[in-house]
Amino acid sequence: MPEAVITFGGGVNARKRILDVKIDECVPRSFNFDLDPQYRALNRRKPFDLLGTAPNGGSIRGFAQLVRSDGTVSTIVQAGSEVYRWDGSTGFTLVASINSGARLRGPREHNFTISDYVIVTDLEKVETVKIWDGTTLAPLNHDLGSNFYAKYCRVAMQRAFFANVKTTTDTPQVILASQIDDAETLSDVNTPTRALGEDAPFFLVTPDLRAVNGMEEAFGEIVVSSDRGRLFRFSGEDSFDFEITGFHAGSAVIGDEAIKNIGNDILFGSPGRIESAVGILEFGDVETNDVSRDISSLVDDVTGWTIEYDRTRQKVFCFPNTTSTVYVLHKKVHDDNKRLDQNDRISPWSIWTTTHPMDFNPVTVMLMIDPLNSRDTVYMGDSSGNIYRMDGTGGQDGGTTDITVQRTSGLLAPGQGNAFDISGWISYRRLFQGTVDLTIIGGGVAEYDQDISIRLPAASGVAVYNGNSYYGGGSYYGQSFTGRLIEQNWRAAGHSSHFQVRVSHTGSGDINIEEIGIRFEEAQT
Repeated sequence: MPEAVITFGGGVNARKRILDVKIDECVPRSFNFDLDPQYRALNRRKPFDLLGTAPNGGSIRGFAQLVRSDGTVSTIVQAGSEVYRWDGSTGFTLVASINSGARLRGPREHNFTISDYVIVTDLEKVETVKIWDGTTLAPLNHDLGSNFYAKYCRVAMQRAFFANVKTTTDTPQVILASQIDDAETLSDVNTPTRALGEDAPFFLVTPDLRAVNGMEEAFGEIVVSSDRGRLFRFSGEDSFDFEITGFHAGSAVIGDEAIKNIGNDILFGSPGRIESAVGILEFGDVETNDVSRDISSLVDDVTGWTIEYDRTRQKVFCFPNTTSTVYVLHKKVHDDNKRLDQNDRISPWSIWTTTHPMDFNPVTVMLMIDPLNSRDTVYMGDSSGNIYRMDGTGGQDGGTTDITVQRTSGLLAPGQGNAFDISGWISYRRLFQGTVDLTIIGGGVAEYDQDISIRLPAASGVAVYNGNSYYGGGSYYGQSFTGRLIEQNWRAAGHSSHFQVRVSHTGSGDINIEEIGIRFEEAQT
């Protein structure tokens, strides 16, 4: 009797034909699961928690966070035309009023620690560059002689780098580098030259003269993207040795926040794909740069991305502009793939969806330190003033909406003939109760879907040596079945040339399914 065991260490593979999808992977009708290459169980993604709502109910258009040199953290939130200091929960204190069209940004990479403030830029360039010192949101005290606007900033190499700037005129192709240890001393007239002092400020221009639409710091370099142009690397140690190196044409990002340092690489969103900057450096413009190739058919119509990286949980969240979905790159699986032969690699992607009104269509996304527990956390803000935390601790999205997790296997088929008398088992840890739905999707000589509901009961305790039985007491010799590996059998009718197995669960609790086993008889044709 042929037998197969389905495990869950791989993600969605929409590139291969169904018959070639590995037993660890799944096909596109799969969503809301987590991945861990060392623990190949089916686990539901964590919900996103609703943390608080801005007093004015305005659209959450910006975040900024200061991490002072003494380790204290303060966070501000833009809700429409108001900026509030936020305590990480329900506490909001008004600190400023601004243009409601602004999109303020002040992530950790904007922290100018030597001066104990965070630089706050505006993606719309309707608010001047500001600083937040933990008490006051005020304009940056620069020396450019007019109002100073900038879309992007990165603090690196003891300088503040600003890109896509505006003073008396709009110069989106310009990058300004501040004086060393002084973010307020800038120059829009000095280019790098030996006539300058080593610590002097200077400016650079994108070689293709196109507007900067992305900026990131990594590996001691500043990487910028030009709109519909390419990526460029800016590197150097002082004011007269900075140089510019270009990547291949067409390597530019699409979207205002579509480039992200993920620790050992820079990922950037291009039309219909997510690419690796390290891959481009090593191999040029080849398919191996495309880290999204396993889901290429699902994202080929994407014309804009927002990308954020959760350092603690090692997940890259890629929000497309075309659907209310987030494509999640599990970096642990992605990194493991680099050590494997091409044929042994598995998809590192999962797809997250929700029926909650936020609909994974946030206005703003940013990684910040959770003020309540000091852990890195990805926050989202919606158009109604609500702030959410990804990978939350509750049971439902936003505290109101159950989550459906579903995976559909690749094609299972006998070597020759048809499969019939299909049966199997499901192994799970008793961490939850509910109903798991299995669907046998038959094809070939007979097309059918057979639904099988498997009731998973709640954990129970042991009566012996526990409670009122013998050695009574809350802790003496107590034992529970919670977490024990349990197995249930199932059986399906019908026969077919081949079939797939779909497993799904809807509820407000975590699930942990270790494996699904399948046996079937084989009939010769």
